[in-house]
Amino acid sequence: METFFAVAFSFPTAVFSVLLCVAIIYWLISLSGMGDVDAEGDIDASGDFSGLMVTLGLQGVPLPLVLTLLFLISWLTSYFIDLAFGALVPAGLLHWLYALAIIAVALVVGVLGTSLLVRPLRPLFRRAYRQPLQKRIIGTPCVVISSTVTETAGRADAILDGAHLVLQVRSHTPLSHRERAVLIEHIPDNNAWWVVSESEFLSTESAG
Repeated sequence: METFFAVAFSFPTAVFSVLLCVAIIYWLISLSGMGDVDAEGDIDASGDFSGLMVTLGLQGVPLPLVLTLLFLISWLTSYFIDLAFGALVPAGLLHWLYALAIIAVALVVGVLGTSLLVRPLRPLFRRAYRQPLQKRIIGTPCVVISSTVTETAGRADAILDGAHLVLQVRSHTPLSHRERAVLIEHIPDNNAWWVVSESEFLSTESAG
């Protein structure tokens, strides 16, 4: 046990020990109900960071989970390398160079290992955090299948995720049969959607 603590809390493994402790504290706080796991924090934070996550193969799962796995794998790598070779390296500058090399190797192994572990988890989080239909369908083109669409009645056919949906739609400007339109807003009380003609929608987008 003394050897474990000596290696775990000495440089360089101590760096990952601290980070891993922070991650554990975060999860304890989240499990206690005092905090929330942000499933999309890694994607929306910034475009550059999102691109880095995709490049490293770390996208598709919550950022806290990615960091926890990264810290854990890096910690294990650093611990066992230092346990095996740390006593052989003399103190001084050489030991600092050795420690920095371990940190670099541990981070590389951590990224590669985390990338492999998150792959089977992505479908689980994709289903768990998928937006509801009311949000996903906004901006979807549709075709009027009723004789007309007014502010009080009308139906349209839309395709979402390969499935045909027959929806109740409303429009401030009357639309005729087979006219193309775009869903722009959900009406919760009637479970219907406001639509505008496709030409009006495109002209608004161009003006914007």
